[in-house]
Amino acid sequence: MVLENLSQKHRLSIFILFYFLLVKIPVLSQTAWFTDGYHGGIYGHYPQWQARFMVEQLEKHPDWAINLEIEPETWDTISVTDAENFKVFQAYFEKEGPSGRIEFVNPTWSQPYCYNISGESIIRQFHYGMAKTREYFPSASFVTYAVEEPCFTSSLPQILKGFGYKYAVLRNPNTCWGGYTSAFGKDLVNWIGPDGTSLPAVPRYVVEELSTETTWQTESWTNSNSFIEKCFANGIQYPVGMCFQDAGWDGGLWRSEYEPTVYTTWTNYFEMIKGKVEPEDWHFTQEDIKPGLVWGAQVVQEIARQVRVSENLLVTAEKMAAMDYLFNDTSWPEEDFDEAWRTLMLAQHHDCWIVPYNGSSGDTWADKVVRWTEATNQIASEKISNLFAKTNNTEYIRVYNTLGSTRKEEVALILSEHFRGRKIVVIDAKGKPAPHQLSEGIDGAVTLFFEALVPGMGYATYRLKQSDKELPSKKKLDLSSEKLTSSEKLAIETDYYSVIIDPEHGGTITSLIDKKNGNRQLVEKGRYLNDLRGFFYREDRFYEGSESRATVSVIEEGEIFTRIKVENQIAGHNYYQLITFYKENHRIDFTLHIDWDGQPGIGAYDQSDNYEATDRNKAFYNDDYKLHVRFPFNEVGRKIYKNAPFDVTESQLDNTLYSSWDSIKHNVILNWVDITGQEQDYGVALFSDHTTSYLQSDSLPLGLTVQYTGRALWGRDYTIHGPTEIGYALFPHSGDWERGEVEKASRQWNEPMVAQFMSGSPEQQQRSILETVGDNLEISSMVVENGNLLVRIYNTSSREISREVIWNCSVDKIEQIDLKGDPIRELSPVDKGEGRLQTNITIPQFGFVTLRFGDLKIKE
Repeated sequence: MVLENLSQKHRLSIFILFYFLLVKIPVLSQTAWFTDGYHGGIYGHYPQWQARFMVEQLEKHPDWAINLEIEPETWDTISVTDAENFKVFQAYFEKEGPSGRIEFVNPTWSQPYCYNISGESIIRQFHYGMAKTREYFPSASFVTYAVEEPCFTSSLPQILKGFGYKYAVLRNPNTCWGGYTSAFGKDLVNWIGPDGTSLPAVPRYVVEELSTETTWQTESWTNSNSFIEKCFANGIQYPVGMCFQDAGWDGGLWRSEYEPTVYTTWTNYFEMIKGKVEPEDWHFTQEDIKPGLVWGAQVVQEIARQVRVSENLLVTAEKMAAMDYLFNDTSWPEEDFDEAWRTLMLAQHHDCWIVPYNGSSGDTWADKVVRWTEATNQIASEKISNLFAKTNNTEYIRVYNTLGSTRKEEVALILSEHFRGRKIVVIDAKGKPAPHQLSEGIDGAVTLFFEALVPGMGYATYRLKQSDKELPSKKKLDLSSEKLTSSEKLAIETDYYSVIIDPEHGGTITSLIDKKNGNRQLVEKGRYLNDLRGFFYREDRFYEGSESRATVSVIEEGEIFTRIKVENQIAGHNYYQLITFYKENHRIDFTLHIDWDGQPGIGAYDQSDNYEATDRNKAFYNDDYKLHVRFPFNEVGRKIYKNAPFDVTESQLDNTLYSSWDSIKHNVILNWVDITGQEQDYGVALFSDHTTSYLQSDSLPLGLTVQYTGRALWGRDYTIHGPTEIGYALFPHSGDWERGEVEKASRQWNEPMVAQFMSGSPEQQQRSILETVGDNLEISSMVVENGNLLVRIYNTSSREISREVIWNCSVDKIEQIDLKGDPIRELSPVDKGEGRLQTNITIPQFGFVTLRFGDLKIKE
């Protein structure tokens, strides 16, 4: 034999070579897959030549496939400005068919991050986006959800399934600037949402590491030999890489190092792998999303506030317009609401939040958000005003409640000049006086506050009459006042609280006793509630509001509320806080307004001269150094719950602080976070009027981010361009967040009752469309579609519930439908007499149902 004639050294070399071939060749010959495609749109990035380019490349590379994430409104423009090439692309898509080489994987109107907006907004993003896509591509099917950015939220499975989706992808490998998802599992997982809905999904594999060279990629952004070999070695049988190129990149198919690699659409990949591997269950929570936006930057803060205002106002307007349609037989303003949603959805575009400064002067994303939300607000406000008088020189006031249960709360409206200077009283339909309070603004306008009792999804009527009520004068803190303690602190007593506010320490709250819950002291001894703290890096030190003496004023005091104004400064920057305690509500409202002097540097350190995109550590990640409001609660506990779109998550974090890209934590407050103890017998919720970040550390039970300035994503200088103003609230309660009805209180705060003067004497003093019986049901939306009333009901509870809903109407048919409008089942209402129907609805935890009412007529 030849081997016998070789030396021992040569025989050993040949043996090693044979062993390498036997081991390595099978690995390298196993197939991998890759999902290429394009992301962008007419607002983000989409050149005129893109349609032609995609067709040319598909014809040039017959084994290529593309997944498209293009803003659907793009086609309105391109079909006109590049009509010939676009028609070629349309024809190519139709020729390929639903299982061909082109797939639409994210049809949302503006590719929102999802976790930062309302659940109802997410539904509308899909609803409008899918309709617009099918307008130009009639055979388009929506089977797999995949995205370039971290556009995820925990409740997506029930939303996606409601629209007919079968699969999802839980990774965003090539664009992780704004965050990424947790690593988990192998080929497939069952993505299980909070309501129990399950969807097969490709995760970011447990072995799929973050890039060691960049701060915006994970390993699967390209099929490198090392990544695919690692997948095979760890039991991943059908490894798939992913890169959605930005529309406008002209390199054609994304090159894969590993061979053999098959290019595929996501749905074709799922269909190929189906039945070959057993998916692992993954209860994907909100904390599996790791978002790394520039929380506290003024531009992001203002965008978040503008979007929140529009979200709340538009949903309110829709419900009130539906009442107008049913009560007054008016037409449904479909086109107007479509336009209002269009501009709101554009303001929810992910680029607004991550690159707000991009664009030309006067036309940045931030500038666009101002215009878009103003357009939404104008339409919504007009629809609301249609229900009221064109003049307020009338004595009748109508109050609308857009929630599903009876509410007894304060409402506010501007008093007309006709009533100014007159002594008035507010009376209900039975002639009973309602508590009220008058407040005069610096512009001379007088606001009337009064307590209103209004049935669910309906209205009640009140009337103004002459009285001997005097307009209260403003009160300034007098250090000899009987309200001061011996140590010159302001003492406030309400039915709910005993409060001490200390001017010597920045007007902070040094004592807050909850009278309704065993006289519990909420402020840790020796610490300051509602204090401001932040690191000013040019001065190289932390500053706190409690270091300075403040001016404290009682500016309003009456039958409805007591309002305190705290005027102070921090690091030479003046600010004031308004603190409002209510007579009949245990929520405490706060407004913070800061007038900046120049451009302070606020954050962990100055990166003006040394910001590098590839550096793991960045100053804007560390919330502990940003200016923030502090809530050092006393023995409340440290367990955190936080709401999310159609979800509430129990936090598993020991603290929320991080300082590098590879250690991002989910520290996002959407509407509220709630802190409680292990016994869950008491808690305090923090409400925020915008999406931002919250703090929890070893030394601080809870905090709210206010301000960051300095370099951040892409090296942009995030500056201050005007005063800062935010709103937040504290909501102490017994029990945990659920027994304490935190979600209901948050919805009331976001969707206050609407009061305004009405024309003439009313024929009907009070009307109601529906009334939910029991707790935990929220009316997410109410609209009219094709003459039918559509009502979406959300179960805010962590358990499945069955509840009764009383409908003050007659109806031909009640159907439960999915989000596509297809019927699921027909309901059999019980006739309760006197024009009332009762339905019994069972909804899983954090689930929602949509009901369609055919030929509904309201009880007169």
